[in-house]
Amino acid sequence: MTQPIPTEHSPRGQRALTVTLLGGALAIAFEAYGTLTAMPAAANELGRVDLYAWAFTGFVIGQVLAIVVAGRLVDKIGPVLPLAVGVGIFIVGLLGAGLAPSMGALLVSRFVQGVGGGATNLAFMVVVAQAYGKHERAWLMSLLSLCWMLPGFLGPPISAWITIRFSWHWVFLGIVPFLTAVAIPGISPLVRLQRRRTATSEGTDPVPIWAAFAAAAGAAMLQLAGQLLGWYGLIAALAGLVVLLIGLPVLMPPGFLRFAGGLTAVMSTRLLICGAFFASESFLPLLLIQMHRFSLGQAGIFLALGSTGWTVGSVVQAWRRLRLRRDRIIQIGAVVIAVTMTLATLAVWFSLHWIVLAASFVTGGVGMGLAVSSTSLANMQMSEPHLIGRNTSSLQVAEGLGNGLVTGVAGGLFAALHLAADAAVTFTPIYLLAAGVAGLAVWTSLRIGPVRNESANVG
Repeated sequence: MTQPIPTEHSPRGQRALTVTLLGGALAIAFEAYGTLTAMPAAANELGRVDLYAWAFTGFVIGQVLAIVVAGRLVDKIGPVLPLAVGVGIFIVGLLGAGLAPSMGALLVSRFVQGVGGGATNLAFMVVVAQAYGKHERAWLMSLLSLCWMLPGFLGPPISAWITIRFSWHWVFLGIVPFLTAVAIPGISPLVRLQRRRTATSEGTDPVPIWAAFAAAAGAAMLQLAGQLLGWYGLIAALAGLVVLLIGLPVLMPPGFLRFAGGLTAVMSTRLLICGAFFASESFLPLLLIQMHRFSLGQAGIFLALGSTGWTVGSVVQAWRRLRLRRDRIIQIGAVVIAVTMTLATLAVWFSLHWIVLAASFVTGGVGMGLAVSSTSLANMQMSEPHLIGRNTSSLQVAEGLGNGLVTGVAGGLFAALHLAADAAVTFTPIYLLAAGVAGLAVWTSLRIGPVRNESANVG
């Protein structure tokens, strides 16, 4: 077992590694929120608005593959090399997207970014576990969460300003020098960490790589089916469904396709809530621009509202005076998301004032803050010690597939309806889909069973 780097022996190295980890998380998070804001401008300039959803689905497909592959590599060779390779691949994807001459090139670059981001995020967590002591890990995880929340507030308006003042290309290119600069301080402590590593296979239960390819390919084929006509679309849909159903049971705990309870229901709920919320969020800038005549800058500020709610939900779920079991918190979060997605659907169909959408996404963000954090904690508590690594990987894969799959189906709906004169006709089915998926998440959350809330000592 790899021993932590002793803080008292290398305080400067510890600080340098912390700077690298926090800076890397900040860069990846800013890219995610920045892309959400810049994509309408990129799609319009490159002339393929019908392929809009693939920019997000392609990233998620690459991310899912990388999580599984990097997980196996980390078990064999440690986290340092996968982390370095992941950062390198992510930078290549950023350069490719920033210099993309066509929508096809942009989509390929987004896939490359997903591969790099997935490998980097997974390796991050292992580095934290190996290089920091128990109390330091808790502190660092709080800071990493902040690094993901901060771009939720600042990323959209900054990205909008960059897109309007310069070009959407610089939303991608501008991250490269920052990510390169923050990576340099961590090189020395990471090299020491790699040298201290001793090989072990104790307790490993790796997820098969072929299953990740199958699940990712199935999700991609289902989205492709929505953009094809006639028999070709039907064949692609059937093939995608078959491939997805082959891969998912291997990636997830037993009984996943039967909506079994317990830990399996935790995975199902995470997949569904992330699919519903992120798919609806992906199309929000286009909706605001087309239906409510928002500028790109105004749409970017609007996106920060969801992050505001998410932050509130994350704080509330950790509140020691919240006398609720962990499974109850997940259920409340799922219900909040389902209600707010329904409200958003009504706001789109009846062309209600944009303030209704604002209220929906702030409240939906609260539900996500409650449910996402709580599903992670429930997974830790319900996993056997020798399976916690595999189950954590499965939870991340569930989130990625939920995002990619529901966004993919929404993309098919958008491709079929985006030429409609009425924006309500285009976007209502997308938000109705999100509401239905969130409703299914409520049902799966009820199947989790009692889970103790260790923060409040309840259950």
